[in-house]
Amino acid sequence: MKKMIRKLLAATLLAGLLAGSTGPVRVQASSRYTIYVNRRTNIVNVVDNRKHKLARSMYCSTGEHYSTVKGTFHTTNKYRWRALFGHTFGQYAIRFHGHYLFHSVPYGRTSRSRVKVSNYNKLGRQDSMGCVRMAVCDEKWLYDHTPIGTKVVIGDSRKMTKPTRKKLKITNGKKYSWDPTDPAPGNPYRPKLGRTAMGKKTVEYGSKFDIKKMVSARSEYTDKPELLDHMKAKGKVNTKKPGTYKVKVTVTDPNTTLQTTKTFSFVVGEAPEE
Repeated sequence: MKKMIRKLLAATLLAGLLAGSTGPVRVQASSRYTIYVNRRTNIVNVVDNRKHKLARSMYCSTGEHYSTVKGTFHTTNKYRWRALFGHTFGQYAIRFHGHYLFHSVPYGRTSRSRVKVSNYNKLGRQDSMGCVRMAVCDEKWLYDHTPIGTKVVIGDSRKMTKPTRKKLKITNGKKYSWDPTDPAPGNPYRPKLGRTAMGKKTVEYGSKFDIKKMVSARSEYTDKPELLDHMKAKGKVNTKKPGTYKVKVTVTDPNTTLQTTKTFSFVVGEAPEE
């Protein structure tokens, strides 16, 4: 009877410890993704273990002189903003071992417009004190998609897939600025939408309507033709029926991942008299 009681108490204690930890139970439940970091190439690959394929590839900055810890770990905590060394702060921080974190490029304070430009421009090479820094769009993706307990593998030899999105540099001459990939509404790097000269005129009755000739798009990092290739329109204009039509246009900058949506009105003129 005493042996049975001891076994029951041990089982109860073990269950309680597991329920309150980030150990095997949570790790097993969070095993969809594995995060791989290469300290030499400064690239992060996230692999979807269910689909057995790459989910996302990102540039990063690991620790100078290979100071980022090497090995296999699991994420343990998340922080929307996290205080870092030297009175700086990071967005969307994720702890994976001791004081080592994934986080955005450091900010001078908890303000989205205070990312340190010199650090941001070093993404893709070693620059941190040991944490793994990434652009905000990538760090936020990691924060949103990988739960606590996600496996992290850090080394120097794994062959990594390079991101399709090019590395961006901030060239506005400021010491502090916005991260060009930050999805916050106030980001000045968000693409702009406007009307072309043709889009300001009444649409001729019976003509062919092409939204790409009516709307202009511009961005600091992406040329207009490429932006227009990433533009979507919702709404139709019937050029054989006079009236006012509304078209909702969304453009996505493929280099910053930022989107802008705007609704335009177009007037179709009357049919010519016979």
